[in-house]
Amino acid sequence: MNSFTFQSPMALLLLLLLIPMAWLLHRARAKRRQVTQALGIKYSTHRKLIDILRLTALTLAIAALAKPGYNPQTKSISTTGRDVVFALDVSRSMLAQDVLPSRLEVAKQAIRDALDTLDTERVGLVVYAGSASILCPLTYDHHFVSHMLDQAHPRSVDFGGTTIQSALEKIVDQVLLPDRQDAQDIIILTDGGDHGSKIAKTAKLLDQHNANAIILGIGNPNLGSPIPITTKEGKQQNLTIDNKIIFTRLDDASLNNFANQSNRAQYIPVATTPFHLGQIYIEYAKDKTTASNKNENNFTIYQDASILLLTPALILLLLAECWGLKGLQIGHAAALAFICLLSPLKAVENDFSTASALMANKQYQEAAEKFTDLHQQLNNQQANSKVLAACTFNQALCYHELSQLNAKESTNIAHTYATRAQQAFLTAKRYDPTFKRASKRIISTAHYINQLQAILEKEQQAEAAIEKQIQALLLELKSILQAQIKLKQSVLINERKHKTHTSPEVIKLTTSYNQSQQTLADRSTATQATILQIHQKILIPTPDQPAESIMTMPLKHIQQVITLQQTSTNQLSSRAEWSPSRSQQTNAINLLEKIIELLAGSSDQTSDDEESDYEDEDAEYQESEEDSDSTMSSESIQGDLSASNQMQSLPEPNYSAQDILKEEQSNLQFRQEKRALQNASKVKKDY
Repeated sequence: MNSFTFQSPMALLLLLLLIPMAWLLHRARAKRRQVTQALGIKYSTHRKLIDILRLTALTLAIAALAKPGYNPQTKSISTTGRDVVFALDVSRSMLAQDVLPSRLEVAKQAIRDALDTLDTERVGLVVYAGSASILCPLTYDHHFVSHMLDQAHPRSVDFGGTTIQSALEKIVDQVLLPDRQDAQDIIILTDGGDHGSKIAKTAKLLDQHNANAIILGIGNPNLGSPIPITTKEGKQQNLTIDNKIIFTRLDDASLNNFANQSNRAQYIPVATTPFHLGQIYIEYAKDKTTASNKNENNFTIYQDASILLLTPALILLLLAECWGLKGLQIGHAAALAFICLLSPLKAVENDFSTASALMANKQYQEAAEKFTDLHQQLNNQQANSKVLAACTFNQALCYHELSQLNAKESTNIAHTYATRAQQAFLTAKRYDPTFKRASKRIISTAHYINQLQAILEKEQQAEAAIEKQIQALLLELKSILQAQIKLKQSVLINERKHKTHTSPEVIKLTTSYNQSQQTLADRSTATQATILQIHQKILIPTPDQPAESIMTMPLKHIQQVITLQQTSTNQLSSRAEWSPSRSQQTNAINLLEKIIELLAGSSDQTSDDEESDYEDEDAEYQESEEDSDSTMSSESIQGDLSASNQMQSLPEPNYSAQDILKEEQSNLQFRQEKRALQNASKVKKDY
């Protein structure tokens, strides 16, 4: 085998371009000589050596395009010959956020890190909770495994809960190959809390199939964490059972017990510390036996020598361009080379200094954005991992400061910034595992986030209590409104019916109306006290401004309602004042409607028809000879629906294959969710 070769030899055909280019340069040099002689110039304005340097630089560049290689090494796709199956726990307890952004996302990122590290291993992916599902069989296509990993979520399985037994049974029965025994590894990422596995039987599965298992425990083993879930309405809330919030933590005991049942199982409690799964597996498998595949495919890898040709090509080109009338300007060439080499580093240094200055001036938002851009720039330049770690660490410090600055105004915003800070600290630690400051910051930030979460839970509970109180208040206001409307209608009807002021029936009605209106006034007074209580709870004091809340206007309106109701109470004591009392009642009704609209957050609580009933009853009422039989009535209005019932032509379908696949994927997820919900009702611990 040749020790040196061109991997793209067709590119060498570009060397044919050197012939016409050499002729053109020679002709241009001759024309230039004729012009200078005609002008009487005795010395040459262009040296032949410059053209030689240019042609040589072009020759080296073309040779570099042909991808020269040396030091060939023969490799096979079965270099290690091991099969790796990732078993990912997707139970709802993995949504806990004691590691950020969640246990499930940390486990996914760990698998991605391992896929980037693994080279020639075949990889499979199985997700499990109460049941197991194969997302990807053994394959060399690591990109497809990564794609399927993105689809993993708690709805990927039929049953909730956590049973490692279901995952291992699925793997040994349908994923592992019988002729590959003792060359197969299972990596289980879970938070433990097994709800139904038979540990002894599960451990025997590994021994029977000569498979190895690495169990990684993710989560806080000491402090329980709530499980955030999304409701059908799209709201975030903690998982509850029997109105009690469920707290979950890493179940070290059960996982350690499982590992002790088999010599082929190893338990690693990573807990909440950063880790690199790829490095863990490489260390684990370095002394393991390998097995060759049938249909082995060998390939040769050459060490790239392009840079060895491009470097002198660049130098020769610089020399050619810096050659002047008095010979080579070495100083110019050196300065130009130095600027070309250091300009990217200088730009990075300037950006870092700018971001640091912003940070020193407490402009943390601008500094964080600058560090983000700088990180992207360094990443594109494939900078040193320690430099990337330093950049990300400073970005995390900015987020932490922003979190503390916003803690008093908004706990939610502070929690968001703290989450970003911890994620950035984790990234810095991943870039540089020896970064001790990042390790300390990860721990302190985790405690800080736990404090913010506790405050958020208290605020959410307080908000829920206030919301419940407001809902009860709305019900009471609506009840007062309906009672006030009925009282007004009764006064209106009997005012038309009874003309005399001293009949026993009128006196009885007067007493009844007076008592009813007084009762409504008392209820409104009690409602005023409730509104004032809620107002004081949610009041946010602002300097140099009057204290206001969403209860400010309802408080003002309810006071007016009470005044109107008390005035109406006094007027209803006399038959002669019934008519003016109805005006007070109408105003009270309108104000009650406004209060309900304000508290319900909508101005559409009352329809136009209802408003006309409240405001225009006097105008609609017509006196007849049979006043005793007078009743309020309304006619139903029939609309012409013929226009809306006309058949409309359907648009022509214009669906692409991609649209159909997206729709089918959405339908699949919907069916998975429905099936999981149905099956979850049969599981006692669906988390």
